[in-house]
Amino acid sequence: MMRTIKSGWLRFLLLLTMVLLTGTAVLAQDDIPDVAQLFITGSDVSSLPSVELHMYGRDSQGNPLDLSQETLTILQNGNPVGPIEYQGARTAGTFTVFLIDIPPGVVDELPLLQDAIESYAAAPNMNEQIDSVAVYQVGETQAAQLLEPTGFYNSVRNLFATPLDPETGATALIDSTTSLLGEMEALKPNPDMAASLVLVTDGTDVVSTNFEEEDMVNRALELGIPIHTIWLDNENISTPDFGQSFLAGVAAQTGGIAVQLDNTADLPLVWNRVSSFRDQARIRYTVTELAAGTFPVSVSLATDPTVSAETTIEIPNNLPSVVINLPTESRTLSLPALDEPVRLQFETAVTWLDGVEREITAAQLKVNDVTYDVPLEDVTNFQADITSLTYGNNSVEMVIIDDQGIRANSPIVVLTVNEGRRDIPDELDAGSGLLGLILRFLLVVFALIVVLAVLFWLWRNGRLTNLGSLVPRGPSRPREPFAEQQQASYTPTHTVAYLEVLEAVSQLSSPIPLSMAVVRIGRSPNQANIAFENDVTMSRLHASLMLEGNHYRIFDEQSTSGTYVNERKVPEYGIQLNDGDEIHLGAVHLRFRQG
Repeated sequence: MMRTIKSGWLRFLLLLTMVLLTGTAVLAQDDIPDVAQLFITGSDVSSLPSVELHMYGRDSQGNPLDLSQETLTILQNGNPVGPIEYQGARTAGTFTVFLIDIPPGVVDELPLLQDAIESYAAAPNMNEQIDSVAVYQVGETQAAQLLEPTGFYNSVRNLFATPLDPETGATALIDSTTSLLGEMEALKPNPDMAASLVLVTDGTDVVSTNFEEEDMVNRALELGIPIHTIWLDNENISTPDFGQSFLAGVAAQTGGIAVQLDNTADLPLVWNRVSSFRDQARIRYTVTELAAGTFPVSVSLATDPTVSAETTIEIPNNLPSVVINLPTESRTLSLPALDEPVRLQFETAVTWLDGVEREITAAQLKVNDVTYDVPLEDVTNFQADITSLTYGNNSVEMVIIDDQGIRANSPIVVLTVNEGRRDIPDELDAGSGLLGLILRFLLVVFALIVVLAVLFWLWRNGRLTNLGSLVPRGPSRPREPFAEQQQASYTPTHTVAYLEVLEAVSQLSSPIPLSMAVVRIGRSPNQANIAFENDVTMSRLHASLMLEGNHYRIFDEQSTSGTYVNERKVPEYGIQLNDGDEIHLGAVHLRFRQG
C-alpha cells in the first residue's frame, strides 16, 4: 500500500514538473530574447600602428554574422580609431559538448543516439585536430564526463565501442546543464574556439534543486553558448509533448536549434550551425594616437550598437613598428606578363615606441605569403625580384625582428596588378629616378654609336655600294581604306584556325573556319561575319577576332554581357587566343582551335 502511494506521488511530482517546465517554455517563446552578440577571441599588436582583432558574431536567430559585410564602430580608450578593414578569415575551430540524459525509457533510442554523435564526429561536420568534442552524461546532481575533450574521430568511436547503459536513478537535467555551462570555458582546448552545447534528453527533470530553467538560459546567454536540443522519446512518459516543448523553448531562447532524434534528416541542421562558427574574422584598425599601455577596446555594429563586445589590448613600451611607405595612388601597376621576376623597390620606416633605436636582426618581404630576404643594411630602401605577383590584388607585408627578439609586421599594402603595357609607378620602379633615366639614355647613345661605327666600317670597305639594288622597286598602288581592309578576305600563310560551337541556340555548322584578318561575332547579320541570330544573350556586335602575326586576339566590343576566355573576362586590350581556349559570349559557348 505504501509503495503504491509513493509511486502515485512520484508520478504526480513528475507531471507537475513537466507542466511547470512546459508553461515556462511557452512563456519564453512568447518573449524570446535577442541572442545577437559579438565575440572578441583575440588580438594582435605586432603590426603597429595597426591592431588586429579576431572576432565572430551571431544574429538574433543564432546564425553567424558575416562581418565582412557589416559596418563596425570601434573605440580604443574611448576614442574612435582610424580606418577599419576586414582582413579575411582565420580558422579557430569549434568546441562542442554533448550532454546526454538516458533514463530507462529511452533505451530503444540509444543506438540512434550513438550514431548521431558519431555522425557529427566526422568530416565535414568536425575537422579533425581543428575542432574538438566532449561527451557528458546528466547525473543526479551534476554532469559526469564520459569523454574528455578530443580532436580525434576515433576517440568518439572508441567511446561507443561499448554500448551506453541507461541511468537507473533520478537525474538533475537543469542542475547538470547549468553547472556544465560554467565549466566549458576551462574545458576548451583552445580559448579562441566558439563553444556549443548539444543537450540530448526527453526534457523531463524532477530532482534539480540548485538551478532553475531561467538560471540555465541566463548562464547560456551570458557566456554566449547556444544550447541545441535533441529530443528523445521516453516510452515511460504518457505526456511526451511537455518535455519536447521545454526543449524547443530552451533552444529558441539561447540561439540554438531543436530537433527530434528519430528525425535524422534534421540533425545536419544542428551540425551545420555548429561548424558555421569554425572560421572567425580578422578585423584591423589603425591607432590614431599610438602610445604604450593597456587600453580598453569596444566593438559594435553601426546598425545596432547594442550588439557589441569588449576587450583590452596591451601595447608594450619597447614594441617595434615597421611601415611600408607607398602612397595609395602608387599601388597600381600594369605588366604584360608575369612569367619573369619583376624587380620592385620599396621604402620602409622602422621605429620603436619608446624612441630608442635598436638593431634589426632579420628582415623579410612577404608578397602573397611568399617571403623574400631583405639585406639588413638596406631595410629602409631595398629592391626585390618578385616572382609571386598575380593579376588582381596582391598583399605585400614587411616583417622584421629586432635584437630583443620581438617580431613586427607592417600593415598590409595591397598592390593591384593589371595586364597590359608595362607601367610601374616611379615609387615602385627599380629603374626609375634620375639615375635610371641617365643610364637608359647612355645605353641608347652607346647603341647608336655602335650602329654608326658598323655602318661607317662597311662603307669604308665598299660593302654598302650595292645597298640601293637591294631595295625592291615597282609600281605602287593606292592603299585601301581601313574598313575595306578589315572586310577583305584574307588567307593567312601559316595560320589555320576555326571555332567549334559547343553550345548555342542558333543552328550554325561547326566548325566555323576563320579566313579573314578581322572576324566579327554577334547577333546581327548586318554587323557580324558570324551571326548567332537566335541568341538574345549576345549583343548585335559582341566581339571581334583580329589576326596579329600568326595568332588571333579577341576583343570585346562593349557588349552587354561581356566576353570571357577560360572564365576570365576579356579586358579592353584583348586576350591572345591559344589552341583549346573556351570562349563564352552570353550563352554561346565556343572553343578556339589553331593548327
